[in-house]
Amino acid sequence: MKSDIIEGLQIVGFYSNSQLAERGVKEGDWIIEYNGEKVTSKAQLQELKLKFQNSNNIVLKIRRGDVEEYFQIWPGDLGIYLAEREKNPDILPNAKRIENINRLEKRTGIENTFFGSLINILKVFEVEINLTTLMGLSAFPFRIQFHESWTTDILDPTKGFDCAKFLFDNLNIKYKKIENGSTPEHINKAIICSIDKRIPVLAKNLYGKNEWGIITGYQNQGKGIFCRSYSDKTIDYSLATQNPDCIIIFETKPKTFESDDMLQFEKPKINSLEAAKNMLSTEIFGGYLIGNFAINKWINILENNDYFNSLTDKKFRKICINNNLLFEKYSFNFLIASDYLESFIEIFPDSREHLKRLCKFYKAEGKILHDCQKFIPINSNEDLRNFFTQQFRNNQVIALIKIQKKNNEILTIMEKLPLFK
Repeated sequence: MKSDIIEGLQIVGFYSNSQLAERGVKEGDWIIEYNGEKVTSKAQLQELKLKFQNSNNIVLKIRRGDVEEYFQIWPGDLGIYLAEREKNPDILPNAKRIENINRLEKRTGIENTFFGSLINILKVFEVEINLTTLMGLSAFPFRIQFHESWTTDILDPTKGFDCAKFLFDNLNIKYKKIENGSTPEHINKAIICSIDKRIPVLAKNLYGKNEWGIITGYQNQGKGIFCRSYSDKTIDYSLATQNPDCIIIFETKPKTFESDDMLQFEKPKINSLEAAKNMLSTEIFGGYLIGNFAINKWINILENNDYFNSLTDKKFRKICINNNLLFEKYSFNFLIASDYLESFIEIFPDSREHLKRLCKFYKAEGKILHDCQKFIPINSNEDLRNFFTQQFRNNQVIALIKIQKKNNEILTIMEKLPLFK
């Protein structure tokens, strides 16, 4: 097994119709060479793909365990998800770690790092729940909020309408949230106490990327923090590069429940729909505009061409990228909301037709936001003003107006839901 733990690029998933998958390459394989040149990073692989883009065919060297194989492929897109790997750090004799916590992998690029991390923590306690149900019970897929600063904290479940608090209260999970106001020593002490109880810790910003991850252990009196995060480059475990900004400590181990027992979630599901209704009829939560009030502000800024013309290139780029992210994430969330509602239609027979209509509305909202997006080269040095044009912003405004109208119809349906009576 040790022979698998090397440095380089590991395949962690495939797109549909991937040419590598069709040729027999498997998840977990390592890319060693591209047309005879050693590969060590995603950036280098991209350079090699451009270098050999006019070749008739490419020879790819793959390592699987102790065996190296060669595959002949076409130049261009490989159809794979990749992760850069590094060697594991040293473990000191005084280290304390919780084993068997799964890796956190970025595949689609739109993963929610909070819920992805939480699911892995729940698995430690043999609590099995799928992502759609977990997100739905938090009311997160129904939440749309905005702030004129364009901060990506808009998308954090703990900011604005606190979906994390709502979820834990909804499932009666006892927890404690410790944020920036606390001293590093206080946070460090809380981490050590939790790990000593064999309870992993939810933590934000372990690598300076504003993402959530899992603290799985510590060494050297807490000066070294073992973790799982979406920025890991090691196979087995990683050491965080900085202290977290925020942690969530579970005061007791979450109790086990059966994932297929839909009736036990009947009241939490009703609670999540009540939260969804409240978010549509409330103006502001925790300093963030929410629902149609958020969309109004968003539209007003997108329509202000003088504002965009006055921005520096750096500021323009930030807003362009974050705006694109909002459309992408909210589109995904609305589709999750539709799937979540569809999953429990049959346990509320009196509300069946209402829930079916809600499913269709949220699915339509997800499609509206998806269809008005276009490719923006956020990883290049291109001038994004050529992409995020006035005409493009106008198209997005039209889409957001459609969302507002559908939100009004959704609210009307929710106000008549029999299950609220």
